[in-house]
Amino acid sequence: CSLGRVLASVTVMFNIVLAHILVFVATATHKGLKVAKLTRDQGPVILPLSRKLTKLGDAASGPSKSYYVGKVQIGAAALEGRQEMLVFFDSGSGQVILDSTRCTAPACLKHHQYSSELSGAPTVNANGQIVAPGTASDTATIGLDSNDAEPGLVRGNFVRDLVCLGTERSMGSRMDACAEVILVAATNMTNQPFLDAPFDGIVGLGLEGLSVGSDYNFFGRLIARAGLLPQFALFVPNQAEGGRAEISFGGHRPDRLAGPLAWAPVVEPEAGFWQVTVKSVRVGDRTLDVCKDSACRGYVDSSSSQLGVPEETLAELEAALGLKDEAHPPQGVSTCADGPELHLVLEGGLELTLTAREYAEVSETGSCNLLLHPLHKTETAGSKKIVNKESRAGTALSQSFILGEPVFRRYYTVFDWDLKQIGFGLAAGTTAPSSKTPYEDEMPEHTEEFILLQTNEHRKSTGAHHEL
Repeated sequence: CSLGRVLASVTVMFNIVLAHILVFVATATHKGLKVAKLTRDQGPVILPLSRKLTKLGDAASGPSKSYYVGKVQIGAAALEGRQEMLVFFDSGSGQVILDSTRCTAPACLKHHQYSSELSGAPTVNANGQIVAPGTASDTATIGLDSNDAEPGLVRGNFVRDLVCLGTERSMGSRMDACAEVILVAATNMTNQPFLDAPFDGIVGLGLEGLSVGSDYNFFGRLIARAGLLPQFALFVPNQAEGGRAEISFGGHRPDRLAGPLAWAPVVEPEAGFWQVTVKSVRVGDRTLDVCKDSACRGYVDSSSSQLGVPEETLAELEAALGLKDEAHPPQGVSTCADGPELHLVLEGGLELTLTAREYAEVSETGSCNLLLHPLHKTETAGSKKIVNKESRAGTALSQSFILGEPVFRRYYTVFDWDLKQIGFGLAAGTTAPSSKTPYEDEMPEHTEEFILLQTNEHRKSTGAHHEL
């Protein structure tokens, strides 16, 4: 891809599961906007999420990709003057990226566009220093790859502004929670996959190692400035039951749990991933060969609609599950219920168990598709290079799993920022209760929208080139 000219003396490059970032930076400090700090006893902010579906390719029987999106507001002005954007909350990346009025590419013009001029936000260099009038600013080129969809590129400038959690929230949560961050305002983006992407931007929720710097990390800034507890949690209802997906910031909802939370430590949190150790994998009573000689990694990633598995393990796992694509559920049944249980044993003995209801879905033709996606041996995650400063090699994904939507469908998942651990608890059923909980309000339940996303290939390799 064409990356343009170097605008500063230090080059930073991140190569991660979801985002491959090449950023041209300088070094300095900056003064922040004044953000009121609230107390932690006001409870979490709970945002409803809509499920947006995209169809990959032309095959009706092919898998769909899900995005769970919600609203944020941008700008330090009064509430009524903020700019509302529909964003995808992504646990596998570390930046805030917004479509903006600085971009005239077809993919940009299809969405709501953020205007830094409207909010009076300054353009800054990557270190946060305000750009002097008439001088060129630093730029970022970010490659987005969710491992189960077409990769693409976004180029943009750095802007310092206030990002606030949207006003569409459940009763009982705090009225306002904002964080001043340095975000990437897009100046160009590729048609694939953004032309028909069902969101206006991405809010990365990875740890600081996935961000250009601490000032870029939304959740880190949010808990520091808004006084929230250092947790966020994701609830995804089983699609056969319906209901509303949601994300909470500043704690979790105990009423979303059907059992206690069990915690797994985050491995190498400095790398920025919400990753855990996978000690073994079983199908029924049979233990697979993968992870026997050495422990595997599991990346807990809200961007993935499928379960990513090592390429060399895919055939063995498919055979063990025994659920063929031509299998059909009984007439009138919307889930693939017949199949052995899939067990992922994590560090400390915590065991995640998935049934066919989670690891398979009914296609438009009525057959059952396994929600498995191969991770190629050549793919790496977490490489970071800062010229003349530090270097870290990426981790090969050949012994890794991507714990995506199939896991979220069964487990209410809590991410603990301070203790660097992830909690998994069986999610409570989403059948409407006889009476409202203190969190419920009059908003409509889970919204689902289907979008046909045409691609040239079902999956391109990580090294595919895209011109901007």
